[in-house]
Amino acid sequence: MTDAAAKVRALAAQTCEAGAALRALADEERAHALGRAAERLADAATPLGAEARAVLSGTSEHSSAMVDWALRTTLLPTTATTSTRGDLLALLDAWRPRARGLVAQPARLAAIVLAGNVFTAGFRALALPLLVGAPVLVKAASRDDAFPRLFARALAEVEPRLGAALAVTTFARGAEPLEAALLERADSVSVYGSDATLRAVRARLAPGVAFAGHGHGLGAAYVPVAALESLDAARDVALRLALDVAAYDQRGCLSPHVVFVARSGRVAPRDFARLLADEGLAPLARTLPRGALPLEVGAQQLQWRGLSIARGDLFEGDGFAVSYEADAPLRLGPGYRNVLVLECGDARELAVRLGPLGVHLKALGVAGDADARAAVAGALTGPLAPRVSDVGAMQTPGLGGPADGVDPFAPFLRYLALD
Repeated sequence: MTDAAAKVRALAAQTCEAGAALRALADEERAHALGRAAERLADAATPLGAEARAVLSGTSEHSSAMVDWALRTTLLPTTATTSTRGDLLALLDAWRPRARGLVAQPARLAAIVLAGNVFTAGFRALALPLLVGAPVLVKAASRDDAFPRLFARALAEVEPRLGAALAVTTFARGAEPLEAALLERADSVSVYGSDATLRAVRARLAPGVAFAGHGHGLGAAYVPVAALESLDAARDVALRLALDVAAYDQRGCLSPHVVFVARSGRVAPRDFARLLADEGLAPLARTLPRGALPLEVGAQQLQWRGLSIARGDLFEGDGFAVSYEADAPLRLGPGYRNVLVLECGDARELAVRLGPLGVHLKALGVAGDADARAAVAGALTGPLAPRVSDVGAMQTPGLGGPADGVDPFAPFLRYLALD
C-alpha cells in the first residue's frame, strides 16, 4: 500500500509539473486538441475509435450498438454546422467573467473521482478543467477505467503537452492512503458518486480547496396537454422519450425513471404508456439492444414488475417494461429500461409531485417547445434544480450549462480582483 501511495503521489507531482506547459497553450490550442481527441475516439474508422468500441463493449456492460451511439452523441459536435472545438470555444466564451478587473486563475491540480455507471460522463468531467488550463489527476472507477485512459491516449497523440496534463489512476474504494495521496496536492476536487462518497471525500479536504460534488441522481419527464393533441403528436413524443429511457440502459443520472402525463389530453395517459412501450421501446430493443442484466437487478426487476401488475397495467417486451399506475404514489424502479407512467395535472402539480426527489433530480424532459420548458422550469422550487430539456435530448446534454445548478468552471477557476 505504501508503494502504491508513493506512485499516486509521483503521478500527482508529474501532472502538476505539466500544468505550466498546459497554461502556456492558448485557449484555441487547448480547445483544438480536445476536439481532435474527442473526434478521434468518436470515429469508428480510426484505430483508436475501433479499439474504444471493442474495449468499452466489454468493460461498460453495454451492447456494442449502445457504445457506438454513446461515443458519437457525446464526443461529436452538437450540430452539423459546428465542430467539437467550436463547441468548446463557445462554451468558454459564454462563461468568461464579463466584469472588468478580474483575472481567472486555473487550479494547480484538479483531482477528479469518477463513477462507473455512464462511461462517457468522463468527457465533460475531464475536458472542462483542461480547457481552462487546470491539469487533471483522475481516479477512475476500478471496474471501468477504459474511457479516461483511452481519452488520455487520444490527447497524447494529438497534443503531447495537453496529454501530459491528464493522468489516470485506479484503486479500490476505501483505500485511504491512496485517497490521501490523490487529494493532498489538489486545490480543486470534483467527485461523481454516491452521497456517502461525496461526504467522505469532502471531510478530508482543507478549507481552501474548491469542491464540486455530483451525487446520485435520476431523471423524470413530463408530457403536457399540448403534446397530446392527437395520436400522431403523442406517438412522436413517445418515440423520442423512448430513446431517453433506453440510453445507457437507464443507468445514468439523466435517465428518466418516471413519466408524468397530463390527464386531460386527447390521448389518455394509459394509451401514452402503451405507445411508449409498443412503438417506442420495442423497436429500440432491436436497434439499440439492452446490455446484460445483472443477477441482482433481475431480482429487483421481477419484484418491481410484480407490483406493477398489482397497482396498474404493465406493458412489457424484450428487455423493457412500462408500468402505468394512474394516480399512485411515485416509486422508483431498478433502471434497465423499466419506467413508470403516472397521471398529472399542470406544471404546479408536477412540481409538487417531483418535490420528494429534491437535489437528486438531475434532469427533467418536457415535451413541447421552449415556452413549455420555461413554464415548467418556472414552477419548480428549491431544492429542485434539474437540467430541463426537450424529450429525446435528456441523455445528450451539451458541454455548457450549470452542473447541479453550479457554474461548470467553478471548481477549476478562482478569480483575482484587480482594484
